[in-house]
Amino acid sequence: MRVRFGNVRDWPFMYALGKQGIAHSISPWREQPMEETLKYRESILRGFWNWIQQSGSVVFISEDSSEEGKSGSESGKTHPIGYLVLQTSAREELTGVSQGWIMDFAVLPEWRGKGVGRALLEAAEDYCSEQGIPYLGLAVSSHNVRALYLYEQFGFAEERKLMVKRVEKG
Repeated sequence: MRVRFGNVRDWPFMYALGKQGIAHSISPWREQPMEETLKYRESILRGFWNWIQQSGSVVFISEDSSEEGKSGSESGKTHPIGYLVLQTSAREELTGVSQGWIMDFAVLPEWRGKGVGRALLEAAEDYCSEQGIPYLGLAVSSHNVRALYLYEQFGFAEERKLMVKRVEKG
């Protein structure tokens, strides 16, 4: 497995995985049919590559180089297994302090728990360090226990809580 910078040729993979992974990120507090959520996600994703380019964000792609028992150097083929989109010009909302912000992050289900997420996070952290970006932030749904565990193991700490309440019509 290796991590490299992404480019527009990676967009079809990112688009497909970005739609697939949304089910794990939705809060149980949000009562909306999945087809409506997917329709909204698709509308966001349609313009996402343009936003990535316009914002100067960086894409990291994790690839698997194994193919039927051959090493990547023998077969020469790789396929993407995860991605991370890093906004490098974000500002913390209360202090204005410069930070990197993980805008989107996904790993193929069959590759979760195998170090892919950790490798992508390391690439983002290394990039921030090299660019003199002092902080790295992200948002995660509180029910996404696997992601929370990864982020905590990686050294992320809870800074704020985003809270929601359903308001009944009345």
